[in-house]
Amino acid sequence: MKFVSKAWLKIKDLLKQGLTPKQLALSLVVSTLVSIFPVFGISTIILTCLALPLRLNLPIMIGFSYVAEPLKVLLIIPFIALGGKIFGVEHKLLTYEAIKASYEISFWDTLKELSYELLCGFVGWTLLAIPVAIVAYFLLLVIFTYLDKLKKKRIAKTL
Repeated sequence: MKFVSKAWLKIKDLLKQGLTPKQLALSLVVSTLVSIFPVFGISTIILTCLALPLRLNLPIMIGFSYVAEPLKVLLIIPFIALGGKIFGVEHKLLTYEAIKASYEISFWDTLKELSYELLCGFVGWTLLAIPVAIVAYFLLLVIFTYLDKLKKKRIAKTL
């Protein structure tokens, strides 16, 4: 329980670093969106490339992306399935056993097939995650703006 309270205090300190509600909402939505992108191992690089020019809080984004990373594991198959429905194809390599058996037959055909699976996943991600992220951004913006106004009122009352 002590660990949770320490973690919460650190998160609160990060959130108090002078971010506007817009920056905070955008930081959380972008980090979630990048975290669930159906390619493993690139989220930190993409977050850094997005955070610096947009002047977003990179530590919050990377920390939140690590928290949201398990969502990628849960959503990669639905993204691939959605992309497959768009292209009208049936997926063969969605299990470890299928991928292993395919590698034993032909390495290059397996790479080609897995690349196509990733393309389907990207299409599914684009069609589903981006619209949800836009809605989430505006919801978070309203919530954080409201919380910011409450905070300013409390500060004004204490003065």
